[in-house]
Amino acid sequence: MTLLVLVFSFMAICTASALASHGGESTLKRTSIVYHHSLVPPYLSDWWQEGIPHWEVGGDAVVTDAFVRLTPQQGSRSGWAWNTLPNDMKNWELKVTFAVHGKRAPGADGLAIWYVQDVFRKPGGVLFGYRNDFKGVGVILDTYDNDGLRDNPAVNVLANFNEQKSRWQLERDLRDDAMLRCQFDYRQTTPEDPAEITITYNENMLSVRLRIRRRSIDVPCGEVYLELPLGYYFGITASTGGVVDNHDILSIETEKERRTTQCHWNTSIASLTNATEVSGVPKFANLIVSDDDDDTAPRY
Repeated sequence: MTLLVLVFSFMAICTASALASHGGESTLKRTSIVYHHSLVPPYLSDWWQEGIPHWEVGGDAVVTDAFVRLTPQQGSRSGWAWNTLPNDMKNWELKVTFAVHGKRAPGADGLAIWYVQDVFRKPGGVLFGYRNDFKGVGVILDTYDNDGLRDNPAVNVLANFNEQKSRWQLERDLRDDAMLRCQFDYRQTTPEDPAEITITYNENMLSVRLRIRRRSIDVPCGEVYLELPLGYYFGITASTGGVVDNHDILSIETEKERRTTQCHWNTSIASLTNATEVSGVPKFANLIVSDDDDDTAPRY
């Protein structure tokens, strides 16, 4: 009986922590900003002569003191910003403050935040400024409604390892490709009224949250279960086609994350091969409590 009470109490503590991370602010402990993986203004006044430390900006991107404009609202443009140092953190959080806006509606194409093995510095990348056969994870902010279902702009999490996939269903707005998808209208945000996307990776869980602070909009998109290697690169790309938008990056703040008690949701490994949405709070029966790293996570 005593053992049962102790086990239940420990699970209750762990569950409460997990519930807090689903319904409110993350319970992860934050350290200070990791500057060699962060992109923080002012850009011109501090860094222009030597370039932005640890970042390479190219394509049609233009740097101002307050933001990096990856694309102007002109047709068939693409731009990028790549961190030049490989990731050295097991657990991390990226908060990207951005704005997508244009004079006409609708706008396109969108932007993508990457954690990938190789950077891509060529114009004309067909996957929002990157190549189709990426190796790693991309969080895609897809603006244009290709399939006419009126559920764009939307955020999609794509995973691809060992270059196993090179064809993505852009005509269906990545609906069948995404491991995680949610609708979030970030268009017509501006540098004065920006949006935020926070991507947290901790103990094999990748979670996405979106905000527009001045409009009091806060959307927890969800989370998926992955095991990501060290040594990949952070980056962000954007593109336009026949329909256009400005794609502005105000900042990328990267922090190292750690959790004092490891709590894992027992998400099915099958969800990594079939497009699925993981949201809400799982049942208690699916909670796994461990003191060691979970060696059942898919390894890529």
